[in-house]
Amino acid sequence: MIKLLLLPEILNASIQKTNHHAVELVEKCRLDHQLQGWTMASTVQALVDLGNSGSAIQANIQGISLIPVNARLSYEALESDLGFEKGLQLAALKMFKIDYLVGLDSAIDNSQIPALTCQQAVELDGSKLTDRIDFLNLNLSLHSIFDQVDGWHMDIIQNTAFAGGNHVAEFEKEFADFCQTQHAVGVSNGTDALLFSLLAMGIGKGDEVITVPNTFIATTEAISQTGATPIFVDVLPGTYLMNPELIESKITGKTKAIVPVHLYGQVADMDAILSIAKKHSLRVLEDSCQAHGAVYQGRKAGSMGNAGAFSMYPGKNLGAFGEAGCVTTNDDDIAETVRCLREHGQSKKYYHRLEGFNGRMDNMQAAALRAKLKHLDDWNENRRRWARIYQENLASVSQIILPEVVDYSAHVFHLFVILAEQSHELSEFLKARNIYTAYHYPVPLHLQDAYKDRNEKTGSYPVTERCSETLLSLPMFPELSEDKVKRVCEEIKVFYHS
Repeated sequence: MIKLLLLPEILNASIQKTNHHAVELVEKCRLDHQLQGWTMASTVQALVDLGNSGSAIQANIQGISLIPVNARLSYEALESDLGFEKGLQLAALKMFKIDYLVGLDSAIDNSQIPALTCQQAVELDGSKLTDRIDFLNLNLSLHSIFDQVDGWHMDIIQNTAFAGGNHVAEFEKEFADFCQTQHAVGVSNGTDALLFSLLAMGIGKGDEVITVPNTFIATTEAISQTGATPIFVDVLPGTYLMNPELIESKITGKTKAIVPVHLYGQVADMDAILSIAKKHSLRVLEDSCQAHGAVYQGRKAGSMGNAGAFSMYPGKNLGAFGEAGCVTTNDDDIAETVRCLREHGQSKKYYHRLEGFNGRMDNMQAAALRAKLKHLDDWNENRRRWARIYQENLASVSQIILPEVVDYSAHVFHLFVILAEQSHELSEFLKARNIYTAYHYPVPLHLQDAYKDRNEKTGSYPVTERCSETLLSLPMFPELSEDKVKRVCEEIKVFYHS
């Protein structure tokens, strides 16, 4: 990734179309995901030159982010012996880890600042300078939200409104609307979202909760932390989601709830699961931690069970700038209890209805999530596009099994997973070609040391165990490109055909 700091004169020339190199460079930054373009306004005149300031950037030059001059940048500039203007530029290069300062077609006279002319920047071949294809690149999503988040975060800092705050309340309204639920309650992370939901449903010591072993341990941690016992059922081949046909055989007099996991971004068969739950008077918690925006029969993930739990860890489809989570529900009592649990059991300040937790979402994270939520549908559609290209280009490779996308679901592809022969060798082969992959999850939960006292045997859940042995996650994030996805596919074909 090459980061460019474009002087305001380039953006002005691009908006006014007075310099063809400027127009070409801005378009290159917008389309070439190996290049990132940034700009900054150091003076009032520079703001005027940008033409409507940040609004012009958002409306006309979507590949460029505005870096506002803040106190830290100004201090660094004043301390510099280069003069304020050039000191500001150098400070911005260091602070934002930018590779080159770019002006118009006259050279920038300052040997201390790595600089290019506009024409030289146009001639940069990002694909040759860096051919790395990351498994996940969070940096690329910043352009579409940077200006708004920066302004909101500065406002939060100036008003010292950190714990709770207006952005938490607004995010809760917006996310509830997005998920088609009456309530969304922001909490500190996805594990707390699972735990608080279960506690609010009355799950506790001596109870049993049915879930799957093919998931991250947070699902079962939350069950165990209520005092209940996780009971496993295997998953379906192809979708790797809970197999409803296996549920009833695991129901006992102690069973109180079912936790289907909408793994990798696809919703489990909720109609079948809800029917079983209704028949046996069980609660249902949707583990939607990987399924932000996924749809089942026209209904959003997190809207169908008694509650839904979401993680907003940075790498999720909707990720914060740190830890965050959310509970969605149409049940007033569950929502109120989760609100109480996240604030030490308080019904109001210093009045504790029960013992709770310190599990609030903070205002800084909520602001980042609000800015990102506006783009989530578009980002999810990009993920579907890359998934279609993977499916089309890998369909002829007999050594891999592609994920099944069922017709009742709108998959959001948090991950794109394949079952692959020689998966570890394939991963190393791709890594040697600067393509990075991941494993989800190499040891299934029933075989983890944390649960060795359960005496679960190898072979108990054969589909899950096959996934752990052969599953490989390919690069997947919204800012990938068609060329990169096709390159991953071609290298996979080379591996198996060589």
